[in-house]
Amino acid sequence: MKTITVRLDDGLVEEMARLQREGGFHNKSDVIREGLKALVVREQHKQLKENLARYLLEHEALAEAARQVEGRMSASEEALKQSL
Repeated sequence: MKTITVRLDDGLVEEMARLQREGGFHNKSDVIREGLKALVVREQHKQLKENLARYLLEHEALAEAARQVEGRMSASEEALKQSL
């Protein structure tokens, strides 16, 4: 585990102390680690939602293209039958 130095304004230091007392954290480092983990999870969730939305849009575009191709194939098959 690495040690880093962080500068915080007084309001955040007070909030961190409150969280330590009321949240049952052993020390300030635990408070910061827990907060950072929550931020990482939130960002990962956001990225997953964006990826899912992109996938669904691409899937819908592919489905629409497949429907169009199917329609053209049906029309081509019908034209071929009529020419025979």
